[in-house]
Amino acid sequence: MNWKSKAAGGLALAAAAALLAACGSTPAANGGGGGGSSSSKSPIIVGELFPMTGREPFVGQWFLHGAKAGIYDVNHNGGVMGHPLQAVLADTGGDPVDAVPAWRQLETHNPTFELGPSSLEIMGVIKLYDPAHLVDFMEGGTTQVDHMQYKYVWRTTPSDSTMAKAMAYYALQKHYTRAAFLFESTSNAQTLVPPLIDAYTRHGGTVVANIQLVPHQSSYRSEVLQAFQNHPDCVFIQTDPQTASTLFANIKQLGDLNVPFIGTDAGATIEFAKAMGLSDASRWLVGMAGAPPSGPAWSHYVQVYQKVWGSNQPVELSQNTYDAVIIAALAMTAAHSTDPKVWVNDITKVSNPPGVPVYTYAQGVKELQAGKKINYEGATGPDDFNQYHNVFGGWDVAQFDTSGNLHPVFHVTAQDIQNF
Repeated sequence: MNWKSKAAGGLALAAAAALLAACGSTPAANGGGGGGSSSSKSPIIVGELFPMTGREPFVGQWFLHGAKAGIYDVNHNGGVMGHPLQAVLADTGGDPVDAVPAWRQLETHNPTFELGPSSLEIMGVIKLYDPAHLVDFMEGGTTQVDHMQYKYVWRTTPSDSTMAKAMAYYALQKHYTRAAFLFESTSNAQTLVPPLIDAYTRHGGTVVANIQLVPHQSSYRSEVLQAFQNHPDCVFIQTDPQTASTLFANIKQLGDLNVPFIGTDAGATIEFAKAMGLSDASRWLVGMAGAPPSGPAWSHYVQVYQKVWGSNQPVELSQNTYDAVIIAALAMTAAHSTDPKVWVNDITKVSNPPGVPVYTYAQGVKELQAGKKINYEGATGPDDFNQYHNVFGGWDVAQFDTSGNLHPVFHVTAQDIQNF
């Protein structure tokens, strides 16, 4: 995800009692005692470095939902070699600067692995993991980590560079050959612009305007006039919902809300659609969503999510942190060790082919105990890591209806992206 925040944010550990209870800070809250073994040994600490406040606190909530479901699943199936998982949460405020003290505070709890942060904050802490020998599963599509060389940092969400190709592919398949760009000026948003322009123009598209939006201004009328003066037939867009609300109001006032807007994954969130207005969004706005989840791992995740959260509709991106928990637990099981310096080498052994396909934690443990090499196929999809510790996948182009329900309207396969 291309998220960026200037919020003061800071540490959430001051509110530890409520927050840790929410994400399962004790074996009992996480389902300890599954089979009687998950509470019989000392807990494995899972650090959660999430943006719980700031411009986009809903991102942290998404991650929290998946993390709690993953911890519940592992603990209800014996833990990791009898050790229950226990979460400790720190709030980055969605800011790379504030992420550093949050990271350091988490370190005082001696986590065995960490979940997060998102694209908002990763560059503030990414260099800290290898020296600490701490395995991290970051979330978010920022292109800044497309070619990372860190041993201990892994990413379970596809890169925005693949999303950029999918956006360009969709636009050109719809014969939108003249595009304006309206991307906020933050670094994480701007990293998506070059690969999108490259993919779009290499295949026949023309960029008629490339406007940077300074977030949270009182008016964007001049930017709108610049963007539409050369009559684009589509607009590529990325910004936060607050900025988008003002921007779309100005676009409508100036009579330019009459062309398709192709959003990033932010465009597939209800907050962004409401910023345009659901009536207009149902007509003019599409956003990018990961390929629709399906298969036995997804079905199992929905069942677990229902038990934990009382809903069979998992929130967006929660499956990414869920899969990260399962992969980490399986890697420790395969390595017969909870030492990150040891089990970091087993991550691809349990997630990448070849191997017996497994779709649940319990199934993976059973096959490992039988001496099998496994290939975890997760709730998010294959979860196969490349040499840069990134996963790869297709994208859906999705649109909200007037009731706020998101529907896929076009599918871009992984093969389409590779060949584009």
